[in-house]
Amino acid sequence: MTNKSEHESYLGAKGGSGVYQAIINVMAPHEFYGELFLGTGVVFKKKAPAKYNVVIDKSQTMLDKFNYVVPENKICGCAIEYLENFKPFCKTQLYLDPPYMPETRTSNARYEHEMTEADHQRLLTAAKQQNPDDVKIIISGYANSLYNEMLKDWWRKDFQAMTRGGVRTETIWLNYQPGDVHYHTYAGDNFTDRQRIQRKAQRWANNYKALPPGERQTIMAALLSIE
Repeated sequence: MTNKSEHESYLGAKGGSGVYQAIINVMAPHEFYGELFLGTGVVFKKKAPAKYNVVIDKSQTMLDKFNYVVPENKICGCAIEYLENFKPFCKTQLYLDPPYMPETRTSNARYEHEMTEADHQRLLTAAKQQNPDDVKIIISGYANSLYNEMLKDWWRKDFQAMTRGGVRTETIWLNYQPGDVHYHTYAGDNFTDRQRIQRKAQRWANNYKALPPGERQTIMAALLSIE
């Protein structure tokens, strides 16, 4: 990997409207969470914390600025090597936000630590070697020929995201089918859909609250019996 100027290290941050929500909304329930290309750590900051949390970045500067985990859970090193050697010990969710492939970029901005195409191939190979039953993986980026080919068997979602260059279509690839979620707050495909779900949930909660105790217990028992 080649080093680039530090002031460009914020390229690819996930703070745009609808971006981190789309990512968090497909995270599976987990006890261990690893964010392997931390950057500004927007997704980590917005999601519900796991029991065990690890963040990795090659930039010590970015790690020093990130105060959401204890120092011993910050790893300044190569995310690819970490993934190649990773062995899960509990329900695991990994989120990978590697530098964008050069062919997908619309600006001359650069990362502090770039990745070559060979690096990307190595990363995807390591990701595919993990068993989805044990390690759930989300990879984000822009669609490109390498990712489209190597991850053609993965679940994929495209969504609109606001970037420094305007609206673009961002992609997430998952090595599993989304189902139960780790954090319900961002349920929904977009802001309007999330708002609809939240209002619906509040109506149901209000209706439930107004019921007699016996009916509430009966309904709760029925809901808890759903698999």
